[in-house]
Amino acid sequence: MRALVSAFVLCGTLLLSSPVLAEDTPAEEEATSQTEETPAEERATQFVGVKGPDAESVPGGALLLAAYAVIWVLLFLFLMRMRRLQQQTAEELELLSVEIRASEGR
Repeated sequence: MRALVSAFVLCGTLLLSSPVLAEDTPAEEEATSQTEETPAEERATQFVGVKGPDAESVPGGALLLAAYAVIWVLLFLFLMRMRRLQQQTAEELELLSVEIRASEGR
């Protein structure tokens, strides 16, 4: 019951405090809203064009090739390990088959 009451108090506080905080406007915003700007001046203050470098600064092609090479090497090593494990399993299965046949003949 105590948790339910606490939840209601918290929700009520949040609901009541957000409209109060939204109504507060700083004095700077009021001063800027009173001055009239033309649409051209408003756009000029909002957008600033930036000229960046014409070429890439990071050699992405070399990094991409290196990443692919690493993936292919890891894949090759994984497949070789799986092949070796499969050969070991096949050898163990053959030994078990031989032992089963030998135990049936006794």
